[in-house]
Amino acid sequence: MSKYFGEFLVEKGIITKDNLVDALVEQVSSTPPLCQIVFENNIIDSQKLFEIFRHQQDYSSDFISSCKTLGCWSQEVQFKINACLDELRKPLGHILVSRGWIDLKKLTHMLDEFLSQLTVQIPKTEPVAVQIKTPEISVPIVVSVPASSTDDLLETIQPGILSEFDETFDEKKKKMVRVALSLIKDNLEADPNVCKKLFSDILKILTTLNDQLAMLALEKITELLSAMIGAITKINASQGTLSKDKLSQSTAELTKAIDLAWTLKQSILTEATERSFFSDQVQRQIFDTQISTLKGLV
Repeated sequence: MSKYFGEFLVEKGIITKDNLVDALVEQVSSTPPLCQIVFENNIIDSQKLFEIFRHQQDYSSDFISSCKTLGCWSQEVQFKINACLDELRKPLGHILVSRGWIDLKKLTHMLDEFLSQLTVQIPKTEPVAVQIKTPEISVPIVVSVPASSTDDLLETIQPGILSEFDETFDEKKKKMVRVALSLIKDNLEADPNVCKKLFSDILKILTTLNDQLAMLALEKITELLSAMIGAITKINASQGTLSKDKLSQSTAELTKAIDLAWTLKQSILTEATERSFFSDQVQRQIFDTQISTLKGLV
């Protein structure tokens, strides 16, 4: 089983297990309750929230269970809550630094080392073999799959693709890239070389992800990752001439793009295609705006 960053720091002797548990307790306690997040971000309307609260009181149920019982819980609700949690939750690294258990430069170095291990191996793919039968003989022939049939292909080999896709595009990579971007903002004036190295590690992760996704005929999520890769490449090349405000804005947009990529990933896992996500006009507009913003960075 792969390690999380906190476990990695304990294994390396940078912090103790007690330090890690203490930091995780602070991280959890600093996060608002789910009902507060839902209300403040208008994720579920007030009338339904009132019904959920009544159900909790009547049946001594937790918030999520009551939502599910009353039909108010969906993947969309969960995605929105997770996005808010990512924004509100204190990064573990920041807690460790504030407690004095590790200095920022050492934390950045360890994060750099940890991120470098998160790059994925691109699997070798084999040609698709199709049996063409005649009355006399059955011959395996290697054929090319036309672009118009990629959705049919996806449905045919859906379990394998989705399992591989889910493992490759896991939540740990998202969280670590977000932490790296947060640390870059902290280091904007302190050490430009640290920023460059962290950007390089993020770039490596996104590039290897993008290479694999290209093989799975996932056009839109590949487009988003490509836009992020292009933006990071330009930022790294221009760091010496960019203002702190410009760099801060760029990291904020990259963080939004990362969250959007993982939201799209969840939709793909649910529907086995990108089409359902883009059938929603609002989601399509958000995607197009994010692509345009990334291309205009720097």
